This record gives sequence, C-alpha cells and structure tokens, in this order.
Amino acid sequence: MGLLTKGIGAAIKGFKPAKDLTSRRKAFDEIVGTVSKQYKSAGVKQGSKASELKKKFWKKSSVIHDKYEKDVKALKKAKSTQTKKAVGAAVGTGAAVVGAHEVAKHKFPKYKKFMERDITIKDGKVKLVPKKKD
Repeated sequence: MGLLTKGIGAAIKGFKPAKDLTSRRKAFDEIVGTVSKQYKSAGVKQGSKASELKKKFWKKSSVIHDKYEKDVKALKKAKSTQTKKAVGAAVGTGAAVVGAHEVAKHKFPKYKKFMERDITIKDGKVKLVPKKKD
C-alpha cells in the first residue's frame, strides 16, 4: 500500500501543464545537438563535461522560455485592461451626452422644441416640422 491510499499524503487531483512544450523540446534538442556536434568536430569523447554543458544551456533556455511566457502573459493582461478602459470611457461619454441632452430639453424649452422636430426641404427652403409619432 502506498502513502496516498493510507491518507498520509495529499492526493494530486490535477495539474496545469506548461505551455508551448513543443518549442521548448525543439530548443532543447537543438542545444543538445549543437553541443554534441561541437564535441564530435573537436574530437573530444562525450562524457561528464558534455553532460554538464548540456544541462547548463538547457537550464538557461528554460529560464528564457519562462521569462518570455511571463512577458507575453503580462502583455495580454495589459492589452485587455486597456481595451476595458477604452470601452468604459466610450460608454461613459455616451451616457454623458444623453444625460446632457435630457437636461437641456428640460432646462431650455427652445432646445426641446428644436430637437423634437425633423428638418425637411420644401420649395427649396429648409423647414422644421414636428416628428411623426409611431
């Protein structure tokens, strides 16, 4: 019996896999291939030094990938925030215009009379006629 079945440890219910694993694997394979190629061309037998170099560069590439993914995520979040702010500002501006229009109709009777009419052209002259109620 394992520790998890006895209730001693916490059971793993799920995990979130890392993103973009194929490009990480491709970069890792390129690093290993480059190091191996250099050792072969120099005539050095592969051993502990080659393994240490591969591990060193693999860790560096992993850090670079992590930093890149973090920056991309931050950029997406910032872009989303800016979009939300822009939409909010547009809605606020629209509400302010409608509010100002309603206040003006109540405050200034001539404005209300003008705004509740349609502009028509009869006999070459511009005239205001009452709007037709549907």
